Amino acid sequence: MRLLDRWILRELIPPLLFGVGLFTALVFAGGYVFMITEYAVKGAPLPLVIELALLYLPQIAVRTLPMGMLLATLLGFGRLSSDWEITAARAAGVSLRRMMVPVFGLGLLVSLSAIAFNETLVPWATERAARIRATILEQLRLTEQQAFGFPQYSQGRLDSYVIVAGGRDPQTQQLFQVTLLKYGTGARREPEVVLYAERARWDGAAEWTLYNGWWRTAGGQYGSFAVFRSEPTLNVAIRRTPVQIEAILTNVDERSFRQLREQIEYFRREGVDSAQVRQLTVELYNKINVPLASVIFALLGAPLGVRPQRSSPATGFALSIAIIFVYWVMARYLVILGRGVIDPLLASSLPNLIGAALAIWLIRKRERAA
Repeated sequence: MRLLDRWILRELIPPLLFGVGLFTALVFAGGYVFMITEYAVKGAPLPLVIELALLYLPQIAVRTLPMGMLLATLLGFGRLSSDWEITAARAAGVSLRRMMVPVFGLGLLVSLSAIAFNETLVPWATERAARIRATILEQLRLTEQQAFGFPQYSQGRLDSYVIVAGGRDPQTQQLFQVTLLKYGTGARREPEVVLYAERARWDGAAEWTLYNGWWRTAGGQYGSFAVFRSEPTLNVAIRRTPVQIEAILTNVDERSFRQLREQIEYFRREGVDSAQVRQLTVELYNKINVPLASVIFALLGAPLGVRPQRSSPATGFALSIAIIFVYWVMARYLVILGRGVIDPLLASSLPNLIGAALAIWLIRKRERAA
């Protein structure tokens, strides 16, 4: 049986490496090439640009390893099936379930490797990439790319929106270049007040103080200020605490499972919005469930690759892309549901549970068809 295992692994490893490389290149091209190219064109030091590009690869690879595993089993078992080697092995008394043993072993090895990367290499590389990107932005004077924003709700409806164009300093609890849009209650939801401040500083208790700015209402009223606190007339204020803003901006890739878990506990103690905490909890469990998708995709792809008719590699590519698309759409949708509709652990695990059930059903179906 060791010969059987080596025979199957020889078919899987080359397309696995090819698939991981292919999907990593596609994800990098779709999400990072434009940014990297822009930095290089605008004059950022080439060594920094190259290092930045390389540092993004580990976090991409953790997500593309399951994709490569799926493509490897689809192409590998598709080739074995097309050349009648699967049929020959089964005629010799080897069951499809026995053929799944090396597939499961390789998928588990890939999953454990991805989990190890997620806990060691990815947090370091992501944090290092953030520092290098901040250095490049400072050199190129592209501070507007540090901007972020967040909505504020009142009684279940959108009350205002805060735009922080100049970023934040977590050490001094300051926000820079702050714009607040206060919305009306009409059907068109037009802004009824616009307020701008050069900076905002947390008073350490319950309020933000805004400095050096102006405000304008939809009715044409206008005013400027050197110091501005909550104004009952305008009813405009930043209602999130620094800790709540930190929760919004938390980059889960910069933290290991333990670090993210500790930060979530800290957010709970500080009274951060429960929906935000639950979403981060889903992302916490995803640090385990996303790498484990390699095992699920391996067991799912192998029986799908066993087809009675000859098929081209293009069929395996198309099928892998379709499965990956459905999986990631489901996973991201469940992150949203995990904010309050279903349990965060279930939201994170459900794609893998569905994939595992489907894989078992397919293996049994192929086994009965023999």
